[in-house]
Amino acid sequence: MKKFFRQVLVTALSMLLTFAAISALLTGILLFTVKSSPAKLTKPTVLHIKLAGNLVEYVHSPRPGDQDFIDLVTLKKAIRDAQEDRHIRGIYLEVGYQLSAGWSSLAEIRETLAAFKETGKFITAYGQAYMQQTYYLTSLADEIVMHPAGHFVFNGLSLQVLFYKGLLDKLEITPQIFRAGPYKSAVEPFTSHTMSPANKRQYQVMLNTVYNHLIDAIAAARCVSPRSLRKISHKWPIMSAEEAHRAQLITHIAYAEGVETLLRNKLSLDEDASISYIRFSKYAKIKRPHPKPSTPQIAVLVAAGPLTDDTTVPLRIGSKSFVKNLNSLKQDPDVKAIVIRINSPGGSALIADTLWEALMRTRDCKPLVASMADVAASGGYYLASACHHIVAHAVTLTGSIGVFGLYFSSHALLKNKLGITLDGVKTAPSADLFSGYRALNTYEAGLIQRSVDSTYRTFLERVATGRSKPIEAIAAVAGGRVWPGVLAQAHGLVDQLGGLEEAIAQAASLAGITDTYTVSYWPKPETWLGELWDVWSATILYQMLCRRVSALHPYAGTLHELSAMRGIQARLPYSLEIS
Repeated sequence: MKKFFRQVLVTALSMLLTFAAISALLTGILLFTVKSSPAKLTKPTVLHIKLAGNLVEYVHSPRPGDQDFIDLVTLKKAIRDAQEDRHIRGIYLEVGYQLSAGWSSLAEIRETLAAFKETGKFITAYGQAYMQQTYYLTSLADEIVMHPAGHFVFNGLSLQVLFYKGLLDKLEITPQIFRAGPYKSAVEPFTSHTMSPANKRQYQVMLNTVYNHLIDAIAAARCVSPRSLRKISHKWPIMSAEEAHRAQLITHIAYAEGVETLLRNKLSLDEDASISYIRFSKYAKIKRPHPKPSTPQIAVLVAAGPLTDDTTVPLRIGSKSFVKNLNSLKQDPDVKAIVIRINSPGGSALIADTLWEALMRTRDCKPLVASMADVAASGGYYLASACHHIVAHAVTLTGSIGVFGLYFSSHALLKNKLGITLDGVKTAPSADLFSGYRALNTYEAGLIQRSVDSTYRTFLERVATGRSKPIEAIAAVAGGRVWPGVLAQAHGLVDQLGGLEEAIAQAASLAGITDTYTVSYWPKPETWLGELWDVWSATILYQMLCRRVSALHPYAGTLHELSAMRGIQARLPYSLEIS
């Protein structure tokens, strides 16, 4: 009996302590939320934007640990709000050493900054070092200030791919490749030591498109010739502050204190007066008047990451959650149109087809507009093709209509390197077809290739149906070829060039909305704790691990993606990073 009461007492105390801990946590969260929600501004203020970290499409709500992330939606909203706020006199762009972002997302930020500047308000930038991505954003600033001992890097763009054939040969792992489309180069790193001519040709066109956009935008902003910028990237890729100033790429050479002096002059402040700054993430939390609840709504459903139901893959597009959110929006009478914001290299062809069907059912009820971010290719384009209208930026990477399959045989590795042999029994010749311990025979390889060809044919049919075009017209621009947005539009794969705002405006137009409307962003977090765990486990912990093994990061990332590839894939070949 004493043992029983002891157990009851221990259980009660445990529950009490747990309740106290949860209460303390919730109280802290409440206090943090109240504290971090600023009142309206009352004096001249400068909006502070630090250009450093990883640019992501959309974060549900600020959380501890998000300091390394810049929320694109929140950033653009803060700039647009500041444009109309009489207390915000200008923007201070603080340039960090590293900004990880795609060129389409950077272009949208730059266009938002340009609209802010057109109101007559100032933009001042300061950095100890300017890299090409950060300079692309800051080039339209009124003053570009650089640290006297800093450096300016303008070395052109490159796109590099890691090839693993040599490694596989050493390990005696035999890949068997199945693909449809001459440009579907996802399998090349496992079968070759270099890019194929067709692959190199398409990527050179893509790279040149982005580079020309970069040169033209900077040349116009700094009133220099495109030719001089190209000459700099060829002959003086790394410049000192003095050299950058002589080339008219920056306006001032000064320490941070010199920037303070510039800002005080713009704000008409005394020499010793303090400057009122507000970070964009904090500024975005200021409550503003909202339209009436009955106002029509345009919903933006963000689809970012690979198409996979593997929960270990960070920032993924899962079929269940996507369809669930899509159905909620379809049934909501206040939602008059839906924008699918796609930033995805694709993934599982099966999941892509599942989501395409759900989108086609939704478009029978409400207007659908696809907004392409940095990349919306292969499976990402599969989704876009189901929408009534497709909007992409000129430098968006899209197309890549093609599929592939990979099969690795580890028999030689196990036997020759590790001394492991395998034996067993089976009821049919191909019972061990997907074991990975033996090579496929000619008949089995033919079966898989037939399945890949069938999936490719389905892909073409889906795109032709969604785009209301003959399948022959789609096949002519398919084959796995990747297109920049401007060429995708020329070939009929994209309807309009623009960013998310243009896509939202088009959705409102298709819905017949001529008056005020609100914009909501999905997916919504189900619970605070669920969202916290999902983001921390799938993103923050993943990023922390990558930092610890930074030297192996490219290889570890590739292996992780390979392990998540199940079935036939409709995806880009690898992580295409133009740097």
